[in-house]
Amino acid sequence: MWHLYNAIQDWMQTTWIHHVVLDYAWSWPTLETLHFIGLSTLIGALLVMDLRLIGFQTVIPLRAVHALAPVAIVSFAINLITGLGFVIAVPRMYTTNWSFWAKMICVFLAGVNFIIYYTAIEPKLLKAGPTAPTPLSAKAIGVSSLVLWFSVLSFGRLLPYLGVGGG
Repeated sequence: MWHLYNAIQDWMQTTWIHHVVLDYAWSWPTLETLHFIGLSTLIGALLVMDLRLIGFQTVIPLRAVHALAPVAIVSFAINLITGLGFVIAVPRMYTTNWSFWAKMICVFLAGVNFIIYYTAIEPKLLKAGPTAPTPLSAKAIGVSSLVLWFSVLSFGRLLPYLGVGGG
């Protein structure tokens, strides 16, 4: 198993992505900037959507709030692409860092949370009135989403301090 794990990391270091990210002075800062912008817009969109799910600002129709979903999806895609760039550039720095794995677990759980919302909660909400109070299940999804995404944010920020060389 470890042989395959090491082989994948070795392969990552032979890709053109690895070389572009590390061999050009502007690549890493550009990825960092895009990652920050992507995460900022993702968190902003999720804050509005999840706080409405939890029950804040019920005067705002759910459909209007959920018009932000494409913004969140594009922002997540930006973070996925830039994050892969970081990992491919220096795979061992990330894959040996427990904070990275905690972040990835939270991203995975946030994805599961979204799938539950999209398949089980949203259809019920669309049948309700535009300013109807949200059921407990929707509130739980909203709280879970906020906790998971702020955990992603926190573990990502703590990568340099809690991983290799930092803890």
